[in-house]
Amino acid sequence: MQFDCKVNIVDAIMGAGKTQSIMNYINASDDDEKFLVITPFLDEIKRYRAYCYSKNFKTPTFLKDNDKCSKLNDLKKLIDKGENIVSTHALFQKFDNELIDLCRAKNYILIMDEVANVIEEYPLTKQDFIVLKNTYVDINPNTKQLIWKKEYEDYQGKFENEKRLCELGSLVCYGDSLMVWLFPIETFNSFRNIYILTYYFEMQMQKYYYDYYGVQYTYWSVAGNSMKTYHLIPYDKTIKYTSYDYSKLIHICEIDKLNMIGDRDTDLSFSWYNRNKNNASMKVLKNNLYNFFHNVRENKSNDNIWTTFKEYQNALKGKGYTKGYLPCNCRATNDYINRTSVAYLVNRYLNPFIKNFFTMNNISVDEDGFALSEMLQFIWRSAIREGKDIWVYIPSIRMRNLLKQWIRNNSTTNRE
Repeated sequence: MQFDCKVNIVDAIMGAGKTQSIMNYINASDDDEKFLVITPFLDEIKRYRAYCYSKNFKTPTFLKDNDKCSKLNDLKKLIDKGENIVSTHALFQKFDNELIDLCRAKNYILIMDEVANVIEEYPLTKQDFIVLKNTYVDINPNTKQLIWKKEYEDYQGKFENEKRLCELGSLVCYGDSLMVWLFPIETFNSFRNIYILTYYFEMQMQKYYYDYYGVQYTYWSVAGNSMKTYHLIPYDKTIKYTSYDYSKLIHICEIDKLNMIGDRDTDLSFSWYNRNKNNASMKVLKNNLYNFFHNVRENKSNDNIWTTFKEYQNALKGKGYTKGYLPCNCRATNDYINRTSVAYLVNRYLNPFIKNFFTMNNISVDEDGFALSEMLQFIWRSAIREGKDIWVYIPSIRMRNLLKQWIRNNSTTNRE
């Protein structure tokens, strides 16, 4: 596959000025350059529209045409008109071949505030897979991509969604009867330039996804010290974006009684929760969480944020902290920068299915790096983002040690 788009990775710690630098870049651009900005949250949409007001950014809305995909249709109309557009990751995930062709024709620049969801295990029974393989699809012997047969191009029935995904090039065979869904690579290839704003890109799924497709990318850093002066510069790994001494600002709970539940490296992983959901361990963990917020920290409810896997949120919620729950993959929101007590009750591992898919395709993955990256994104939703003290409860010994190592490597006391 020929990939013609230039991919730029703006890699800097949360709060370093990535978003501001890209908004300054947009404001300084020529009038004939057109942007599609993708961001996780509605508040960030307002921020782009306000700060880049001269670019007259539009946001797709639901059209009154009784079309179930009307918001997607509005996006198509805006791109066809050559408007500057800011929208959400959720809408970006719905790109189809018509949108891909429109973006390519209009020569857009894509700005992604945080990485996209680019790979998932695709749920299909072995029996249905056999039917697909024997009747409706061919499998590329080199890429293992499923290709819908032309003689069934008018097909309607049980496998309509699989047909649509095959036409986007999104389904890849893995093993004898398994499949993965991959975000359509041609969506990225339809843009002239791409800028992805993130931290620790080398530890993330989108990096492995790009490596799988052989996509080349260039790293950039952020320079400047104010909203108006933030700008992009060639990547410089020696840049220190903050003078904060995290070893003095991040206070990790070291109470043995509260941490004992996570003493083994695999404790508090998703499989651990599945094994222990009906036994005393869940009650112990819930009591520990309550004790951390109420007795160790003696917090008000609006001082707290916490997370677990969403399937177990209800099992662990309790008085005085329930409303402080955030998903463990939460990114790019500043709504909680006043929170000073953080409980991180997960032990992150790559989905074994996804990990094996990449390793079988000779893509090296860093499982600890992925876990650290996800945890830092969550912790940086709190007051640490503004250089204020926070208190963190991380019962998993593996996750706690990863954070300690990161603090040692990134604290001013350890810099030369």
